[in-house]
Amino acid sequence: MSRFLAACLFVLLGLSATSMPARATEYLSGISDLPLPDGLIEAKDKSTVFDSAVGKVVTAYATGPGTADSVHGFYDATLPQLGWSETDEGNWRRENETLKIDVLGPAAGPVTATFTLSSEN
Repeated sequence: MSRFLAACLFVLLGLSATSMPARATEYLSGISDLPLPDGLIEAKDKSTVFDSAVGKVVTAYATGPGTADSVHGFYDATLPQLGWSETDEGNWRRENETLKIDVLGPAAGPVTATFTLSSEN
């Protein structure tokens, strides 16, 4: 459904735009199935990928508006749908992969998020 149609539906139903679920439109380049919250932009020149016979480590960075709570809230709602289980705040596990998400910034933003994915082959 297009955003326009969804917005029209929300108006007809009397719901506010803030009731609409967040949708990711961008994904991290080094972690292709990890979406970015709207507004965060990946710093592709800072990302690193180390891949060997024993495993893979990817570190990626993104910056943008928001707060640490809003970024963690986005991933709390999104990652379980992608098969991830939270083991501790900002730490996730899926099969043989672990994901750590650190978010730094002032209370009113902007924020910098660091994503570290480790996997064992």
